Amino acid sequence: MKQILPKLKEFNKLLKFVKMSTSGTSFRHITQYINGLITLNRKTVKKISEASIEEKHHSAISRVLASSQFGASKLEERYLKKISYYLRYSKKYLLFDDTLNIRNGKHIEETKLHHNHTDNNFVTGHQYFTAIIHTKILQLPLFPKLYSDFTESKIEMARDCVDKVIKHIGVDCVLFDSWYSDKKLIKKCITKNIKVICTIKTNRKISTRKGNWEKLSVFSKEQIFGNKLELIDDCKYQINEHIVKLNGIPNIKLLISKMWDYKRKRWLLPFHLISTDKRDSTVKIIREYSYRWFIETYHRDIKQNLGFNKCQARKKEVIVSHAILVSLAYAMLKLFMFLRNLDLTIGGCCAHIQNKEMNNFILEIVEIKDKNERIKYFQEVFIRKTAKV
Repeated sequence: MKQILPKLKEFNKLLKFVKMSTSGTSFRHITQYINGLITLNRKTVKKISEASIEEKHHSAISRVLASSQFGASKLEERYLKKISYYLRYSKKYLLFDDTLNIRNGKHIEETKLHHNHTDNNFVTGHQYFTAIIHTKILQLPLFPKLYSDFTESKIEMARDCVDKVIKHIGVDCVLFDSWYSDKKLIKKCITKNIKVICTIKTNRKISTRKGNWEKLSVFSKEQIFGNKLELIDDCKYQINEHIVKLNGIPNIKLLISKMWDYKRKRWLLPFHLISTDKRDSTVKIIREYSYRWFIETYHRDIKQNLGFNKCQARKKEVIVSHAILVSLAYAMLKLFMFLRNLDLTIGGCCAHIQNKEMNNFILEIVEIKDKNERIKYFQEVFIRKTAKV
């Protein structure tokens, strides 16, 4: 079967802000690439170019992705303004994490050995620092950053991310897992009047009384959980709460919680959650921390539906540009659904756009009055060799 890339006219209206940060030709290549990520089965530069009606050769798109014409910094600034506009009246949560793409090959730039938490082993590939602005009505990702031996640490990326979000968007609360629970990062948020909710590791030292410090692992083992149960969003918990001090951080609220495993009929091991707002209730802390799961579904969606892990480029510049455009495609899909009040998954929205725009494209061909002209255009689009999938 032959597959072509229809002109996503309705969807491309959302991408107009990209034109303000790049040249006209680059804008066309970028929109074609994003359209290909959304609608095509094989999401490589070559296949997107071959399926496009307008592109002559895939090298044109590759050059834009690899060159300064891409304008990532300017594009990011325009994108942050767009986020700020749509989320200006909402309570905003900043979520960040990292995700891994396995890439093998001697000539692929900036790969390194990373720990794969899923399989608990080490693999070669690219790791990205990722972040999302989460509200109750809309969730939009920030541009991912490639992490390697030649970049900042992920903690430094997280600090830069907080500064950038404060400057351009504003944020009420930051959520992250124990890997990012760095005291400088937490203090930065506190000084900016931003609440932090995160998990912490049991090797951290805490103080419940002045001058008395002990490992959280020891303190946690001494906990006695009573019969009081908390039912939070259909999950059952046993929770102990304490006001404690971490090294270099003012008093915080610590929750030591156990969740009931309905399948195995037993309590899971305790997890340790903190909030820098001591007034927060246990229910509020656990419920707000649960929003962090959204970044995991974001990783799944961009890999399964938008080709985040399908980039075959060797050059760092193209690899980074690909990751940025995947996140931009995801953001525009979320905005598309939000503005049209559509309740769809990311995969469902891709199918919806593809079907709708393809129908419009075929109708456009049918409406060409001159028969010979209509047949000629049809042959150019559907029968040319470069249109094969």
